[in-house]
Amino acid sequence: MAKPTRNAALICGILTVIAALGAAASIYWTQPLAVIIAALPAAAYELYRTEGFSTRLASAGVLAVLVAEIVLVVGKIEINIARFVAKYTGSMPVVDAKLAGPVVIALLAIMLVRRTAGIYTKWLAVVLLGSAVALFYTLDPALIAKFITPALQEGARHIK
Repeated sequence: MAKPTRNAALICGILTVIAALGAAASIYWTQPLAVIIAALPAAAYELYRTEGFSTRLASAGVLAVLVAEIVLVVGKIEINIARFVAKYTGSMPVVDAKLAGPVVIALLAIMLVRRTAGIYTKWLAVVLLGSAVALFYTLDPALIAKFITPALQEGARHIK
């Protein structure tokens, strides 16, 4: 059954502001915990609003990854996931498990944007996607630059 939408726009607006402030604080102070904590209410409300099996699973996944990110950041736990992936992809540089969290959140948020029918659940998914990008940037700004620079160069080449 569809969730009531009486105050959904107001709630989504407030959660967007909270997530944006958390992302800005996280980037400014290079503290990933701020964006994670600011994204938690949006993820919880997303879980409440989603109704289908796969979308509820994706929403729960986002919430679980955010909690796991809190544990990794607060506990200062570093896990090199490259050694686990290397047997399938060949040699890789050291990759901390904290960087996998924002990638998983982004993938789940994109899935939510594509699979949910409601405007508010799509809105929340976009908020979570933005939070994931901010978290990834906060965790490793140099890695983002490695992806963006070639993309901008390729885009500029196509404009000419």
